[in-house]
Amino acid sequence: MKYYISLLLALLLLTGCGQTKLAYSIPATAPELVGTALPLQESEQVPDRAETVERKIVKQGNIRFATADVDETKALITQTVRELNGYISDDNVDAYADQLQHRLIIRVPADKFDVLLQTISESVSKFDSRKIEALDVTEEYIDLAARIKTKKELQSRYTELLKQASKVEEILLIEKEIGSLQTEIESVEGRMRYLNDRIALSTLTVAYYQKIKGIESRIRFFSELTDGIQNGWEGFLWFIVGLSHLWVFILFCITIFLLRLWRKKTKNSA
Repeated sequence: MKYYISLLLALLLLTGCGQTKLAYSIPATAPELVGTALPLQESEQVPDRAETVERKIVKQGNIRFATADVDETKALITQTVRELNGYISDDNVDAYADQLQHRLIIRVPADKFDVLLQTISESVSKFDSRKIEALDVTEEYIDLAARIKTKKELQSRYTELLKQASKVEEILLIEKEIGSLQTEIESVEGRMRYLNDRIALSTLTVAYYQKIKGIESRIRFFSELTDGIQNGWEGFLWFIVGLSHLWVFILFCITIFLLRLWRKKTKNSA
């Protein structure tokens, strides 16, 4: 059996020559596998890359600006995103004493990112801040693809060896390596899926706010004043409730005070 496994491995090496260089070792903990070379790890070499590749670009940006009406701005952005086949992944509204602020995280197809940015920019007189990035992840993308390909080839070779293995020790050792490779493959494929999502859909974070002036500001002031009075009254009532739990101590203190006052008057009378 060992002879057949060694022969199979030799054939695999010949067919894989020139694609991926593999390092071989014999586990010291499995002496029965002497003469059977198992491909336990990959070398650090990466297959040659083509000189011309499709660039993988991640587009993202952050903009912030003031608006005269947050509702109109929200309607414009929502309509534009819908027309561009995108979606709003996060929508937050914050109310402050002097302004209302909306914050949106928008995902649109990469080829529609510039259209989205231009449409929003046409309604803005001045940006408080504006940052647009185009991140080139081509090198990482190619490395991930190469790692996945190499690990899957190595996993296939282990699978072939597993079919020829006859001893329990051999089977357990090979299955362990296959499981380890599968975990690594899933991890790299997860990163690849994340990059594909970021490449396919660009992200724009939009923060816009409306200043609150005049009657709206006064209404907010009186509303907060009313809330303050109500909260203060409730606090006073809870203070009374707290004192009611201390009535014995309060009664004792009053008794001591009155007793001292009576003694003082008695002494002055004498």
